[in-house]
Amino acid sequence: MFERLLQLPLFQGLTNQEVSDVMAHVRLDFCKYHPDDEVVVQDDPCRKLIYIISGEVEAQFSDPDGRFFLREYIPDVKAIEPYNMFGMYQKYSRTYRFLTEGTTLSIEKMVVLRQLMVNDIIKINLMNITSNKYQQTQRLLCQFPDDTTRNKIIKFILAHSISPKGRKDFRMKMRVLSDIVHETRLNVSSALNEMQDEKLITLQRGGFTVHELQNMYR
Repeated sequence: MFERLLQLPLFQGLTNQEVSDVMAHVRLDFCKYHPDDEVVVQDDPCRKLIYIISGEVEAQFSDPDGRFFLREYIPDVKAIEPYNMFGMYQKYSRTYRFLTEGTTLSIEKMVVLRQLMVNDIIKINLMNITSNKYQQTQRLLCQFPDDTTRNKIIKFILAHSISPKGRKDFRMKMRVLSDIVHETRLNVSSALNEMQDEKLITLQRGGFTVHELQNMYR
């Protein structure tokens, strides 16, 4: 477990002695999960820093207005929305569910603030973690100006995706997507079919699947 802590972004840069002190004085909660077990639920208060130590996880997002549902398979998730521990909206934006047997490490928010943030390295690591998500999203969105229907659809996918990696299943009607991107159904249908011909997505009744989001902007 000592070696696993050293690999977590929050503890990178710490000496072995500093990590040992964390293990000795900070409460670290480890929890095991079975397939289909939920770790957190969308709109739950974000009061913990939760790391996925082992296992495969998917994220589920239900649009507040009921327009669409997104199931996202995340192969490289490490921390569950650490950026939502702070700011105006301190709730989980998605439901996270294990697809396999898995383990999490969680640290209460008050413990992070009162015990861990006294270490300057941990403080910088946490700042980097919380800011990287925003910067990465903005950088990708800026690559697609709203000048084509295709770009608008890609920006919609990017805006609602946690990671560029992993399959993403969107359950939504063509009419809904047309309304969201402010394009005609004919234009949206044409763009989606073009993306399917390029093997970027697969169209299905009532939605579509994105195979690898990274391939849309490489």
